Amino acid sequence: MMGYEYNYGAMMGGWGWWGAIVCVIIVIDLVLLGIWLWKQINK
Repeated sequence: MMGYEYNYGAMMGGWGWWGAIVCVIIVIDLVLLGIWLWKQINK
């Protein structure tokens, strides 16, 4: 986990606010995709 936090901090330093926004959007998309796939599997 320490390595992940370090890499995340490095990404934030390089991208700034745009990087933060993009990361949030990607995380939300992955969560929504996971929920959709879970519903498809459980049909």
